[in-house]
Amino acid sequence: MSSRINNNPRERRQVMKVNQERSRPLPPSMSRMRAQWVEETVSETVKADNCLFGVIIGPGGSTIKELQVKYNIRVLVPRKGSKDEPITVQGKDKTLVKNAVLRIKALIAEEKERRRVTTPVSQTLCIPKALHGKVIGLQGQNIRPITQALKIKIQFPNKNDNSDEVTLTGLPDQVDQGISRLLNLVTRFPPCRA
Repeated sequence: MSSRINNNPRERRQVMKVNQERSRPLPPSMSRMRAQWVEETVSETVKADNCLFGVIIGPGGSTIKELQVKYNIRVLVPRKGSKDEPITVQGKDKTLVKNAVLRIKALIAEEKERRRVTTPVSQTLCIPKALHGKVIGLQGQNIRPITQALKIKIQFPNKNDNSDEVTLTGLPDQVDQGISRLLNLVTRFPPCRA
């Protein structure tokens, strides 16, 4: 039956006429409505590192969906791998767009702080080489409580190395506390005489 329709010149003309009507430009009233919607849309951007886009999207897109529903906005996140493209927030209500932007910035700041706190760091402290043995203590009795309590690693230079540098590795807050405790140990011992 479909082959009859295609061969019938009258039906072919009707199909062509329908296709032409579909491709016509919008009537002026529709164009004005479309233009008005575009004019009323407020758009703001948020700069973020590419590695933080996942925080805005959330697991399975849950965070971005929640933001869009809560603030009645649209959030456009650049594709993975894009460089220096901001996150775009669009909506009709300027206040809701601003609130959504503030929430997105807060999410980014929270994630940056979480990563800062949970990413191990290394810091170097200078302790005179002559005090290394005393600071370590007999079989490590002075530094073992520090390393175990704070879950950090304290690296002293080899005996043959004349370096004064002691390296502490762990989470930032624990490393800071470790430095403080090591400095307290150092002040308990009298200065070395050459």
